[in-house]
Amino acid sequence: MDSQVKMHYRWTVARRLIHWTTFICIAVLTFTGFYIADPFWFVYSPGTREAYNTFAMADVRFIHFTFGFIFMFAIIMRLYYAFFSRYDADWKSLLFEWFNIKEWKTVLSYYITFKPYGVPIKSKYNPLQSLFYFLFIVACFFQIISGLVMFTMGQNSILGMSFMQKALYWFVSLMGGYAHVYDLHRLLTWFFIVFFIGHVYMILAHDVGDKKGTVSSMISGYEAEKE
Repeated sequence: MDSQVKMHYRWTVARRLIHWTTFICIAVLTFTGFYIADPFWFVYSPGTREAYNTFAMADVRFIHFTFGFIFMFAIIMRLYYAFFSRYDADWKSLLFEWFNIKEWKTVLSYYITFKPYGVPIKSKYNPLQSLFYFLFIVACFFQIISGLVMFTMGQNSILGMSFMQKALYWFVSLMGGYAHVYDLHRLLTWFFIVFFIGHVYMILAHDVGDKKGTVSSMISGYEAEKE
């Protein structure tokens, strides 16, 4: 059996770095985002309502904005690889494979039963993966824009912030005000949580159904394929 299995190099080092950087950023941004919205520690003295760590919020906001910019860079690099990489250019599958109506029934059955497709899926991503990743990219765009809008709020003393505020005001107008920008940002946070759960579920389905080592492949870069 072992002689019939061949290790196939699927994920480049760059793709794996982008993947894990994105994951860490989303985890940190989610935690710090919930803290900024509703501080739940390091705010009051035990048993009192007196503030004793007045820089806690500033520290958390600094971490949030720092990882926000790292996240933005990671998404830009992911899109660059999707369109321009000689090895990993997958933009067609990423953006359009979910229109492949014929394969939806097969794919949904696969994720429900964890049984192999039975028919070859020729594209790099199946329709459900394509739809998930397409929505993820769209969500990232709006999350980054809304995050930049909130980052520039009240920062007029910093060089260049006034220009950024003017450059991003079209989005504020589109959303109908800063309050709605904030609401969108928080709503998209829940989308990323749901996406993470769905992503893990699909990975486990592939590990159980295909037995290709999908989980470990994003660490080693290699997947097992039967010859």
